[in-house]
Amino acid sequence: MKKIILVPFAILLFSCNSTKKTAESDKRPVTEQKASAKLYTVLSESDYQGKETKSFEVVKDAQSLHKLYQAVNDEQVPKVDFSKERIVALFLGQKNSGGFSIKVTDVSEKAGKIYVSVQETAPKSGEMATMAITNPYTIVKINSTKEIVFQ
Repeated sequence: MKKIILVPFAILLFSCNSTKKTAESDKRPVTEQKASAKLYTVLSESDYQGKETKSFEVVKDAQSLHKLYQAVNDEQVPKVDFSKERIVALFLGQKNSGGFSIKVTDVSEKAGKIYVSVQETAPKSGEMATMAITNPYTIVKINSTKEIVFQ
């Protein structure tokens, strides 16, 4: 009787697929993915508390970093070694509804410069969105002190 119960259980156990798929949308070689991931870290992002005008800022010192975090009403200022790192702040500006965002999609190094790819999104036509004033922003740490170019 025990064998009759154990056989279907064993078949069920071994038939389950437990492998994890990697992100299929990222077709870059693994070495390139690792290099890009090491170049930046997202520190903070929100749909609220950003600046009223669209801007991209590069922070190169601790005093400016504290002012930046005061501007977005965040008291948890990260520790940054400005001899090795820079901070990039992306502000989309004031929007009259939700559904807007600004993000860093990629950071790469070419010809001695750091290229930051920025993606702005808006709500799709006919799609429901929060009816509130928003100010989306993203703050990213770049693990380099080279010149930063926004794309």
